[in-house]
Amino acid sequence: MEIKILSRCDADEAKHIATNSLTLLGELDLSTNAYLSDLKTKLSTETNTLSGALSIERKHEYTTELADLDRNFDDRVICVKKFIEANTYSSDETIAKNAEKALDKLASYDPTFYKLGYEKELARAFSLVEEYEKPDMKPVVDSLVGVAAPLAELKAVATELNTLYLKNQDIQALKEDTIPSSIQKKVVIDIFNNELLPYLMVMAKVQTDEFDEVYAKITHYIETINTKIRTRRNRPASEEEGNSEAE
Repeated sequence: MEIKILSRCDADEAKHIATNSLTLLGELDLSTNAYLSDLKTKLSTETNTLSGALSIERKHEYTTELADLDRNFDDRVICVKKFIEANTYSSDETIAKNAEKALDKLASYDPTFYKLGYEKELARAFSLVEEYEKPDMKPVVDSLVGVAAPLAELKAVATELNTLYLKNQDIQALKEDTIPSSIQKKVVIDIFNNELLPYLMVMAKVQTDEFDEVYAKITHYIETINTKIRTRRNRPASEEEGNSEAE
């Protein structure tokens, strides 16, 4: 009976079959078998690609963490603004004037910049903090009551948000450049069904001592997975799967 991997085999199952099969093929002496040696290399390459796709797809996306941290960032910007504004009402004329200077500097960046996208809001936040830390502005800001702490918090949160944003961008870039596992698994399955299994089935008859055990073990792996696939299937077998095993 010709054994084939069922089309509903998922990416993890295809990887499992391929990994175990490659281990068995690695135990064979393929020094005089160029065809199987090349096929083994091909299967190994495509299996590694499948493993990489699965790994990248499972990398944690920071969507929720980014949203939470962004809200905190927004609050820090507002907090800095509110404290500076409060200082404009100071009874100390110097502090009140310094607060006006700090407020004018903030106005040049648009006090609602925290509503912009990640890249723009972060760029403005870092630039604003840098302005407040310059020699001509630092004494002004330091003179204001309650501003130093929220400003330091803004800088810290902006740094944290930027780091998380970049990590998330890296993950998205990797996913965009990677073949989806749902597609890559078909490449691996195709190698088994159309190349490796037909070859091993013939060789198990022609060179029984060398190939029979390997073929038996590989088909056992496949049958085990196929049984799981049939068990979880909720509808009648499709014509394709019904024809996936030919006697």
